[in-house]
This record gives sequence, C-alpha cells and structure tokens, in this order.
Amino acid sequence: MAEMVSDSALGIEIHAERIPIIAEALEYAAMGLVPAGAYKNREFREKMVDFSPSLDSIFKDILFDPQTSGGLLICVANQAAEILLGKLKQGVSDRAALIGQVVAEPGGKILVH
Repeated sequence: MAEMVSDSALGIEIHAERIPIIAEALEYAAMGLVPAGAYKNREFREKMVDFSPSLDSIFKDILFDPQTSGGLLICVANQAAEILLGKLKQGVSDRAALIGQVVAEPGGKILVH
C-alpha cells in the first residue's frame, strides 16, 4: 500500500474495522508472537502511516506483519469497487472487503482509523 502513495500527491484512508483479520493472528500477536520483520517494516514506513490513537498496538503490529505484505490489496475506481468486490466474494474469498479509499490529502500518507 505504501508504494501506492509514496511520492504521490494522494493519500489512502483505511477503516480498521473493515480489515479482515484472522482471529488467531490477534491471539498470537497478543502473546508476543510477532515476526521481527514486522518491527523492521514499521520502522521503515512509520513516518508515512498515521494511526488513530484508539487503535490497539497489537492490531498495528499485525498491519506491519511481513507475512501479509504485497498482493493483497487492489485499488480500483469507485464505480468498479462494488462490482469487483462481488466477483471476488463469488470466486476468490468471501472475506474480500472494501477497506478504504484514495484521498486528496494528506498526500503521501496512509491514515488508519
């Protein structure tokens, strides 16, 4: 996702409650079972991600988990989003979800709330 807004005038707004997360991932992260790469990812990208203060640190750890990096997000025009979501739910995964949108400001940032 960072690559979508890096050096861009656009940003991304993510709605945390819409992100499908495997329940066991939260359980394991709460036990401290977070890959070292998650901390490296956070350190590398933390300046471009703004989290709502209400979000739990365990949830943030999961969002930086390197095991889920790449290939999991698709960005399409608003008018195509619902159509694509329907097709994904039918043929790929019933957990597919619309989790956010591209925003004009702040450019180059990811807002998670």
